[in-house]
Order: sequence, then structure tokens, then C-alpha cells
Amino acid sequence: MMSDGSAIVIGGSLVGLMAARVLADYFEQVTIIERDRFPAGPEPRAGVPQARHLHVLLARGNQIMQRLFPGLDAELDAAGVSRVELGYDTAIYTRGGWGPRFHSGIFTRSISRALLEHTVRARLLAYGRVSILEGWQADGLIAHPDGLRVTGVTIQARGGSAETRTLDAALVVDASGRASRAPEWLQSLGYDAPQETIINAFLGYASRWYEKPAGFATFWKDLLIASLPPYNARGGGLWEVEDGRWVVTLAGANRDYPPTDEAGFMDFARSLPVPDLYDAIRQARPLGEIYGYRRTENRWRHYERLSRWPEGFAVLGDAACGFNPIYGQGMTVGALQVEMLESCLRTGDLPGVGWRFQKGMRAAVQAAWLMATGEDFRYPATEGGRPDLASRLVQRYVDRFQVLLADDTKMARAFLEVTNLMQPPESLFRPAFAWRVLRGGSLDGRRAAAHRAAG
Repeated sequence: MMSDGSAIVIGGSLVGLMAARVLADYFEQVTIIERDRFPAGPEPRAGVPQARHLHVLLARGNQIMQRLFPGLDAELDAAGVSRVELGYDTAIYTRGGWGPRFHSGIFTRSISRALLEHTVRARLLAYGRVSILEGWQADGLIAHPDGLRVTGVTIQARGGSAETRTLDAALVVDASGRASRAPEWLQSLGYDAPQETIINAFLGYASRWYEKPAGFATFWKDLLIASLPPYNARGGGLWEVEDGRWVVTLAGANRDYPPTDEAGFMDFARSLPVPDLYDAIRQARPLGEIYGYRRTENRWRHYERLSRWPEGFAVLGDAACGFNPIYGQGMTVGALQVEMLESCLRTGDLPGVGWRFQKGMRAAVQAAWLMATGEDFRYPATEGGRPDLASRLVQRYVDRFQVLLADDTKMARAFLEVTNLMQPPESLFRPAFAWRVLRGGSLDGRRAAAHRAAG
């Protein structure tokens, strides 16, 4: 299917950029509406509140992005962005202690959100069909008089101007993030607003950038110390990104938020289950202030449950389903949704594309949702429901699995495949794995705590 019309993407985030890339194969013109003005270089921008925090591009998301933007891999190499082989270049501390060091063959990138977004945006604009309207905000949907079909958007200039414009489109895609106004826009056209499921572990995090110390030597490029709920709600991560910098994020659930002052931040780092992250950053020179973030609830707007939907409209990314960012799933789940949108465009006519996508989106988000909320349910202060018996049994199984993978590279690789959204969670229940888990696997992971990551 190729339309001689135009498409509009609301939001210039990475998910919006990927959506525009797919739409450029099916529409003569694609316009991205972005409320911010982009910086000239790879710098954090105001409209991305998490831009200064640690971002994780899971392996599956990395694969999708490389497919959508051929040549991106070589460009990131030239920019000095590290390739990271999970399991070999990473040190990960979980319930079972330190994971084994082994060649998993699963790769991703250690990169700042600002550089990744800047690089992808530049490659996207090389496509002649894509343009970006910066400094404009989508203000509402335009529909056919019968309300059955969206035909465009109204936009308003930001920065004190009262100027408004109307843009026509055959397809409007809302990728505007958690602040999406799609529910009220649908209601204004006579449709129902979606039901919402909200799971909130009251997790907050604080981040700081550092210069990697000269002569600092460890095998790992990235370090992750997971929290151990319900006993310990604190965790942290250190990612080595471009230009010899570290981005360090500390996190705490149950409203045990990491402080944003120097002494409090360091004390919080010292309190983690193992000292490796603290030992690293106390040798490093800070490159700026400490930034906090606390809007971390999982929120699923169930558009797929609505009985009516207008033609010519789709909602994806955090605008439809947002996850606790601490698990690093957002960009990758967004990429999976973009792949689903691509499939809907490739296999059907334009009429019905939006509705087919919304109905099918559940398949793209379900696994990540179950993993994120399953972890958040472990914290006693979590609101939004409690796990049922089946979920609690799965949690116990996964706990035992994590203990055993410390000494089993096959189990460790399988776990990485699932957490990187390359395989479904049920792959952890293969007969060989289930036999090991049911046969043994003490939940006391403290035996591995003495095994230091550095060395």
C-alpha cells in the first residue's frame, strides 16, 4: 500500500522518529509536530524530562533500530559509542548474586539518549519525505463531519505566539508520550475515553554524570545492581557512554527516593547491596548537578478495549502504554509497536489501519508489561492491585531461576533474551530449566554477595 496523501506524527521522541521512518515508506509526505525546538547538537532537551538519566536500549530495540536506519551502526561506531556484549561487558547483580561472565552473543549500545536521538533524527531527515515542525503543539484532531474519520490536526505555536494552523492528513499518529491528550480528543469527537490500568511502586531515581577516572580498569563497561524486594528497595546502575563519560542512576521504591544533594546521593550509593558502584563513583569527577525523577508509574490506556475507533488515527509509545522507566523497556517496546504499525500498513489498505494497530498493540506490550508490573508488585507500598496466586508462583520461580543462573550460562543467556524482549517470558519454563528450578535453587542469594564484580 502506498498513499499519495500525507501522515502526521505528534511528538519527535525516538518512538515518533521511528514511526515517521516507517510512514515514509507509505506516504508521500510525513510531518512530525514537535513542541520543543531541537538543540543543534546532541544535548538534552526540555521536552524529555528523563534526558539526563540513564537510558537503556535493549538488544531487541537495537536490532529494530538498525533495520529501520541502515548505516546507523557504522555511524555510532564512528562517534565512539561502545558496543556492549551483555554478560561479557556487563556486571549484573541480582537476587542470585553476580551473574556469570560469558559470551552471550547479545549486543546493544551504551549511548546517551541525546546522542541517539540526534543521530536518528539526522538520518531520518535525509529521507526527502519527512519534515519536522519545531515549536508547535498539537491542539486537537480534525474529523469528517460524521466523526468517523480523522482528517488532520490543529496546531498552535509555542513561545508566546497565538498563531494556529490546520494540517490535513490521511493518518495521524500520536507519539506524544505520557502527556498525550488523545483521551480528551477522542471524547470531543464522541468516542469513549479508554480505561486505564495504573500500577505505581512509588519509585524515584536520581542521576549524575561523571568523567571516567583515568586508569580505571575493570572488565565491565556497564554495571547494574538490582534492588532485592521486598527486603531492599534500592538499586543503581552505571553506564559508560560516549566521550569517556559515565551516567549513574540510583533508584529507590516505596517512596525511598535517592537524594539529590551530594552527601545524600553518595550515602545512598554506599547503601546498595554491594559496594562496586559506590567505589567507582567516589573516584570519579562529577560533570554536573544531580537530577531527580519520580513519575514512574506503569500506565496502560486500554484503547484496544474500545468498541468504536475513528479511521485515520493511531496512538503508540508511552501515549498508549508507559512503563516504570527503571526497567529500560520504553524505547524497545516503542520500537516493537512501530514494527506492528509497519505490519498493519504492509498487509492492509489504509482504511482500518489505526484500528487494526490498536487492537493488535497488546501483543507488542504484554510481555514487557507483565515483567515491569510483576517486579513492581514485589514492593509492599505498590498501588494498583496485588498479584494473584499464579503471579506469586511465577515470582518464586523467577527468584529461583536468578539464583541458579549465577552458575549456569545457558540459563543466564535465556534470562538475558527474555529481559531484552528477544524471547517471550514462557521460554524460561522450558523443561530443562523447569527441572533445575524445581529440583533446587535456594532463595538465599547472599552466598554470592562476596563475589566482587571488579577484577
